[in-house]
Amino acid sequence: MPKNTKIIKVKNFVLTDAELQKLAHSATKEAIVKIEKYMKSEKDPEKKAMAEMYLEECEFFYYQPTNDKEEQEFMLCVLINDREKKISKLEMEISRIESKLEIFELEQAVHVKVLAKHKNKINDWQYRYMDDCMVFEHNKLKDLKDDLAYEKAWIEAAKKMISVSKYKNCIPDRHLSHFDFGFRDDDCCDNKCGCDDDCSDWRNDEIIREDLMDDCPF
Repeated sequence: MPKNTKIIKVKNFVLTDAELQKLAHSATKEAIVKIEKYMKSEKDPEKKAMAEMYLEECEFFYYQPTNDKEEQEFMLCVLINDREKKISKLEMEISRIESKLEIFELEQAVHVKVLAKHKNKINDWQYRYMDDCMVFEHNKLKDLKDDLAYEKAWIEAAKKMISVSKYKNCIPDRHLSHFDFGFRDDDCCDNKCGCDDDCSDWRNDEIIREDLMDDCPF
């Protein structure tokens, strides 16, 4: 290290309990930013946990709708949040199927080599590998990619409908997780299984529908 190089120490961002409480009650974006900055700087687990409680309180009042327009855009944020989770599931499923297809292609290449070397066994071994599963997975992949494109288009359109500044970047998932809106994807809006419970096994959800057909039927 050069002799003239100065080491600059960054001081911790300090807030007292009274200051945190005051920020929480102010319910502003600036207050949320300050509390988050303090949480990143604070090393003490107990103080960090207390700051998180103040952050949740601040966010509760800040994001609370105060008129009809804000209520509508608040619900848009909820729907966007749900769709973003669905996109994550779709992307994971697409990645899984793409990996599976790579394995199928490798198995197919080896199968061709085996038959080429053992021509006398072609009649016996030709059906040891079949393309049906690959076709099935390719079709499923196509459908999932189409679902993904739609969900992204839906979110893009929904975000353009938001005009209230505090909802522009949508609402953090940690805040929305405290609410039960009664219409989320986890709920059964059409009780297909016939039970009296709020059965999540038959969600009207494309991901679940695909999961039920996870394995190649051939």
